Amino acid sequence: MRGDDRGTGPTCSRRELIARNLDPSDQRHMNDHATNEPESAKMTPVGGGVIARILNRFPEPSRQPLLCESAYNVGNGAYYSLNLLVPIVLETILGGTVLHLAVFWSIAHGSSMLSPLVGFAARFVPMKMLVVIPNIVTVVCLLGVAFNPTDLDAATWFTTVMAAAFVARVFPRTGEMNMYRVFYPSTHRGAAVGILKAIMAISALLVTAAGYLWFNYQESLYWILFLAVSGFLLASSLFYAAIPVRSDDAMMVTGSGSALTAFGSGLKIFLTDRRFLLYQIGFSFAGTANHMVFWMVPNLCTQYLKLGDEKTRFISALMPALLVTFSAPFWGRYLDRVNPMLGRATFNVLQGIAFVFFAVGGLSGTIWLVVLGALLHGISAGGSAVNWLTGSLYFAGRDRVSLYNAVHVGLTGLRGFVAPLVGVMLYTVGPVGWGDLSGLSLGPHTFWVASGLSFLGAATMFWQGWTDSGPRDEHAASEST
Repeated sequence: MRGDDRGTGPTCSRRELIARNLDPSDQRHMNDHATNEPESAKMTPVGGGVIARILNRFPEPSRQPLLCESAYNVGNGAYYSLNLLVPIVLETILGGTVLHLAVFWSIAHGSSMLSPLVGFAARFVPMKMLVVIPNIVTVVCLLGVAFNPTDLDAATWFTTVMAAAFVARVFPRTGEMNMYRVFYPSTHRGAAVGILKAIMAISALLVTAAGYLWFNYQESLYWILFLAVSGFLLASSLFYAAIPVRSDDAMMVTGSGSALTAFGSGLKIFLTDRRFLLYQIGFSFAGTANHMVFWMVPNLCTQYLKLGDEKTRFISALMPALLVTFSAPFWGRYLDRVNPMLGRATFNVLQGIAFVFFAVGGLSGTIWLVVLGALLHGISAGGSAVNWLTGSLYFAGRDRVSLYNAVHVGLTGLRGFVAPLVGVMLYTVGPVGWGDLSGLSLGPHTFWVASGLSFLGAATMFWQGWTDSGPRDEHAASEST
């Protein structure tokens, strides 16, 4: 009866699971084969080779999902690279204005406000299909990059198509996070997500590098890269659709009650959790700063530094992709040793310093300062990405993970929508169409505003991290003993 001794056998009670710091929903996941197969079958080794050695680290029911999700994240990463490639296409190829850049960034990242709809839609559509179907809609949107059936100018049409694609992608982004609980037990979930995000990051880096080279070689055919990304995303979605899901899985169960009631209950929980509320307030300062100005970097390079298209693409797209990919593993280990507030404080300080370099470099025309700013910002972004994915789990009880993730992603969407619009008004007002107000525009001075917000966020996070009493699950365990 070794299964019972480990607390994962069929007779293990819910109270025993919680006392052993296991997710009760994982018992069913790990016991699917336990009732009919011997203990050794749970970790039956497969063939030789690197892939086999990795798979052998996971329970047998998790291996096929891990393989399929690995293939999915190749396309997922290819699409993620468009965050960096779309702004440089607008700035260096299509002759877009800062308004085009701001509107794209606002809609693409503000779409996260729709993330609470994922839970509501899951009442009618299986959660897995909320990943697959919107991805196919995104593929259709990307096909629109190759032709323009309207009277809109090229930059406006491109902005419209890409904004629509990013809105459709809000469902897969949230659905993937929710399905991790289905595919992987809590004992192996972190390792699985780490592998998947590494594949995604490498794919994004390779596609960004390919875009940099392709645009420098044949910029008039920029749309071919976007069609290639759509092909990767379509193929990867088919791999995701092939992942087997048990019919009785918890993520497939439909809820009851109205969406408004669920929203009100969730809002009440959020507002009464003082630690999580303070965390989100502190998180919002630097997050707002980043959304306010990061999309300005291509325009800063062309308009204030007078750089050519190739150098602009290198600073605005290739450098960030390289630095985020290679710094993320280091920051992941760092975040294992500190709480998420102290981690975020570190990233905010680096971001604030980077924005100072952007401001001084843009105002003085000093290229190396802007390059140094891009370097620091890329390094900080690698840590911020890991922190963004995992920080909310520090505060969420075992029964509120989905709620806290929804609040976190929704607030990110809110500032992602508003901050770029505020930024474009500060950076340059004239092109918005409000008359000859260009004399009021701050230009590179806008980065000073973003730097101040970043340092304010660092101070807030440092204070909260220094006085924090530990993660939510540790409190639950100590209170129950």
